[in-house]
Amino acid sequence: MERIEKIVLVGAGNVATQLAQGFHEHGRKVVQVYSRTDSSARSLAETLQCDYTTDLSCIYPGANLYLFSVADQALADLVKQFPLTNVAVAHTSGSLPLSLLTKPGLRAGVFYPLQTFSKKRKPDFSAIPFFLESNDPDLLASLHELAGTLSNDVRHIDSAQREIIHIAAVFACNFTNHLFSIADELLESNHISFDILHPLIRETIEKALASKPATVQTGPAVRNDRQIIEKHINALSTLPGYQIIYNFISQSITEKNKIKS
Repeated sequence: MERIEKIVLVGAGNVATQLAQGFHEHGRKVVQVYSRTDSSARSLAETLQCDYTTDLSCIYPGANLYLFSVADQALADLVKQFPLTNVAVAHTSGSLPLSLLTKPGLRAGVFYPLQTFSKKRKPDFSAIPFFLESNDPDLLASLHELAGTLSNDVRHIDSAQREIIHIAAVFACNFTNHLFSIADELLESNHISFDILHPLIRETIEKALASKPATVQTGPAVRNDRQIIEKHINALSTLPGYQIIYNFISQSITEKNKIKS
């Protein structure tokens, strides 16, 4: 197993930024940052005190790992253009397969941390699950050792399982946050502060974590209270998009709980 000491980051977004800082804090050296955007590459490189480039032909050739952390729609083209061979590469995507990195001369892996990242909010990596994949046993062992420096939860998961995990994460995180934003908008438009919902949100999340979420579902839809549901839908008459969301989710809750009219 080759210990991963020198890393080139291909990408400078939220995930790349936080991983880079985590590597740096645990004694691994990011030797270069690549990004198509000069300002993003330069900003992260200055934080890490390393080199950066916006030109793939100038990628540093002596790293132990080239970690692609870019938007899913950009990954395939970057892999095609990647100029090095006989090197280890990995991507951080939750939804893209390992096979996307299949290219002669590349040892391919996946290094996926299951978390929502922001550049300015430092994560607690020790509690974040890392999902790894590789057809190369030595690379998989190297990725496991690297992930283990950050996290206490490192798992080997194949591409099909990882895609399901990513879909579940979209429901649990992205969709939930969108619903929070709708609640915030409704309150703000009526001059009410979103912080009145903070205790309710905390309790909802704590109950979902303590039990199976379906067993702690509450609200008019689980009771199939059509009078309240229709009243709420009518109150959203000036927001037809939100009416659709409210009605669709209410129907889903009612059907899941098998409550008949």
